[in-house]
Amino acid sequence: MRPALPIAVRAVLLLVLLSSTASVLYVTYRNTRNARSLAVLSLESTALGLSSSAENALRASGKGSAGEIREILSDRVVAYALIAGGDGTILFHTNPRMAGATLPEAGLERWLHSGGGFGRRVTLGTGLPAYEYNYILHHPDGTPELLRIVLHTAAADRILSDARTMWWTVAGVLALLWAAGILLERLFARQLRLAVEVERRERLSLIGQMTASLAHEIRNALGSIKGFVQLDEEKKKAADHHNGTVSPVLRGIGRIESLVNDLLIFSREETYESRPVDVAPLVREALETDASRWGGSVELSIPPGIRARADREKMRRVLANGIRNAVESMRDGGALRITAGEEDRRIAIRIEDEGPGIPEEERARLFTPFHTTKTDGTGLGLAYSRKVVEGMGGTIELSNRKEGKGAILSILLPSAEGAGHA
Repeated sequence: MRPALPIAVRAVLLLVLLSSTASVLYVTYRNTRNARSLAVLSLESTALGLSSSAENALRASGKGSAGEIREILSDRVVAYALIAGGDGTILFHTNPRMAGATLPEAGLERWLHSGGGFGRRVTLGTGLPAYEYNYILHHPDGTPELLRIVLHTAAADRILSDARTMWWTVAGVLALLWAAGILLERLFARQLRLAVEVERRERLSLIGQMTASLAHEIRNALGSIKGFVQLDEEKKKAADHHNGTVSPVLRGIGRIESLVNDLLIFSREETYESRPVDVAPLVREALETDASRWGGSVELSIPPGIRARADREKMRRVLANGIRNAVESMRDGGALRITAGEEDRRIAIRIEDEGPGIPEEERARLFTPFHTTKTDGTGLGLAYSRKVVEGMGGTIELSNRKEGKGAILSILLPSAEGAGHA
């Protein structure tokens, strides 16, 4: 799969999530606003209906009877109602004891002659919310009076409360939507990694089959050439002839033999005899093999009792290759540091050097077979190390040090103790 495709799929998934979120939020906002408008409209409609009924009763009976108006305004949604004249005197009140009192509003008479009805939110003396609606009553003789109806807002507030609750429901739905989207992206990325890994292993298997066949043919041919050259050299020695011209040929043959052996080791189908292995002796053994003649310093930090579950011989080759690469990167001087310890029930082994580090453009191809930055390297050491470390259930990574120059080879293997308890 092309690298651009996962990015495109993630972009489409993100666009779908964002557009869905925006649509849901917009619809919820519109519904909330409509609910708020409906709540206010229902209060206004109720107040206006009661006001019209009271006005009709007044017109039908001249000044109207207090009992008839009281009956109209006895609806349970009415907190209280009153009728006041232009001077503010209360002519009628649903609470008879308030009749004759004076309203504190200023400019009431001017409003009665020029204004229209209006409503507003208020709070009762009991602390409960209410809706106050002021309506102008017009008597048959043209005298205006104020009709004030104060309604309980429990039903309207319930509508607003349901609208606010809807936001929490929408938030939960959106959270589930995004969680599902993220989970889908993770599953897709995992499937992609698995597909890439399967493709890589199939490619390595094909390379292994090809190289194994070639290596066997090359080794057979080299055996004949080497035997002939050695026989020729022995004849020249016996005849006391100069034999300097044959030595480069033998060195070249040795170099080719080494390459062929690396090819055979890399290409063969591995079987693993994983068992508890003491890390410290294995590291010292690898050091004696590949760093015994090196002129730099070596620092070991491996606590006793650190044991990994691995194939001992294959792990020794991996450590030897890592130490050899680190030493060769520092040439004749520097410090080689090897540490080991337990991390999250796994054994972490790190080989640090003070060489030039890994160029950024080379990092993506470090473990690719036949890719090497050395003039005389085969490019199979790291590829083989990754192959067997992963075969033993571990991981391997080569990165640059965060402080100072140099590189770190990190190997993580299953812990022998953790595997035994599992």
